[in-house]
Amino acid sequence: MAELPQLLLIDDNEAYTDAIREYMSEYQLVLVSESRHRAEDGFEALDFLDKHHDAVDVVLLDMRFDWPAERLLPFPEANTLRRQQRYQGVAILRALREKHPQLPVVVLTAMDDVSLGDINNELEALSLTYMLEGDSLDALRIRIHHALSESERSPEEGEILWGRNAKLRGLRRRLSVLARGALPVVLEGETGTGKSFLAEHFLHKRSGRSGPFVTLDLATVPSDLISAHLFGAVRGAYTGAVDRKGVFELAHQGTLFIDEIQNIPLEVQKQLLLVLQDQKVRPLGSNREIAVDVKVIAASNTSLVTAVREGRFRPDLYMRLSPATRVTMPPLRDRREDLAFLITQMVRRVSDAPDVTPFRQQFAEAIKLNTDAAVELRLPDQESRHDETVIELTIPGPAWRRLNRHRWPGNVRELSMVVHNIVTFTLVEAVDAAAGGLPLRSNRLQIDAGLVNDLLSGIVEVDGQEDLPIKDPDLFPIRLSPQKSLNAVSVESERQYMEALFIQTAGNLEAMADRLLGDPDRSRAVRLRMNQLGLKLRELRRE
Repeated sequence: MAELPQLLLIDDNEAYTDAIREYMSEYQLVLVSESRHRAEDGFEALDFLDKHHDAVDVVLLDMRFDWPAERLLPFPEANTLRRQQRYQGVAILRALREKHPQLPVVVLTAMDDVSLGDINNELEALSLTYMLEGDSLDALRIRIHHALSESERSPEEGEILWGRNAKLRGLRRRLSVLARGALPVVLEGETGTGKSFLAEHFLHKRSGRSGPFVTLDLATVPSDLISAHLFGAVRGAYTGAVDRKGVFELAHQGTLFIDEIQNIPLEVQKQLLLVLQDQKVRPLGSNREIAVDVKVIAASNTSLVTAVREGRFRPDLYMRLSPATRVTMPPLRDRREDLAFLITQMVRRVSDAPDVTPFRQQFAEAIKLNTDAAVELRLPDQESRHDETVIELTIPGPAWRRLNRHRWPGNVRELSMVVHNIVTFTLVEAVDAAAGGLPLRSNRLQIDAGLVNDLLSGIVEVDGQEDLPIKDPDLFPIRLSPQKSLNAVSVESERQYMEALFIQTAGNLEAMADRLLGDPDRSRAVRLRMNQLGLKLRELRRE
């Protein structure tokens, strides 16, 4: 008989303990102490997980803890004991995500309990988290089932590299539902975050539709021809017009991906609204309507809400596209925990690319390996596998730190191109050396740190300003001002440095700990020091 899923309950009273043990026999609560099947506070829970994290499948976390201040984890946003108690679950969740980021969590609270600033959004971003309303045990069963299912999903799905980023995992769950419905889906996010790729390889693939996947990139279409591209045209409809089908007709019974929809002219937006409402198109110059059955995915690299407020996008069209289906793809700089996974997988894929395969095969021949030998990446903190059947690329510490410090303005698309160049240059240099008579014997190649720096030291776009060259990421300007003591001057300088580093690393405390202390696992020390300096992490993240 398979072992029952193990639940760690973090709660300051027995109510859930008794209910779960009596009515939910399909799950088992772990024994935290000799006589108690729950952790009473965050300190006890974290201590238990430090010793037994492999024994826990799902955490059940209450939101409110009525303990004195000394039994509560720090929660800087709360300025009273009552608020610290009310939102103690958020403080515990933050600590769980820092130390055990892959552990699924079900939050046991009603939505009305969470009303402090933007905590709801933080809960969504921090974890594979479910908000449980009321006391329905069936609802709790469903939440636990979903949490277990999500935790078992591979970070790689076909051609899609999901990684372990909590926000993207949440989007994966949501997109899998949106794919099957008839409503349009709105994908927002910076250029290069993978909107078109997900539209084709995930949403369309899971839609169950038999028709084709059709793409229209409005950024590449002259504004006066957008109507013809969308709805079609008949000969003579305008100067030079010929009979042509629009993308709605071409995508019948399939999926239509409209990229950069914010570029659609206002006069065409009304036509698009009618098509979405009536599921009929009328080609330009025609007096007949054509019924279409199309699932629409609209993408934008800017906020459509902002476009509506500025009068550039019709509110009725935005509502018809269904704001409830709006999904924002996180930029790569907010997915630092996935960087190693993404680069490792991309190295494997790039080595099989048509333009790279010949160099891989030539190097394999030079060192007397099978020409089908795969290319594997070894990170600075990884031991060599000593596998003589693969080509091992090792990346030195300075190059790895440079990759981690980069802000990736081009997101996953930029990362893919950088990895492609790294693999190509490394293999070509080795092949040229072998062709020049150098007797190569090892299957291990080291990536040149200078090459990585050169690839990342181009021109980047900074906050919509002019393109500026990348500067030394360890240098920050400090503005001095008179203080009452030299110690106060030092504290103020440190505060400015910590704030600048927080912004540069996009709020990644593990990256800050790695930069400051050489150990990403010491992120808690960084958080405590920032609190001591009076820096409010929540406010910095909002900025």
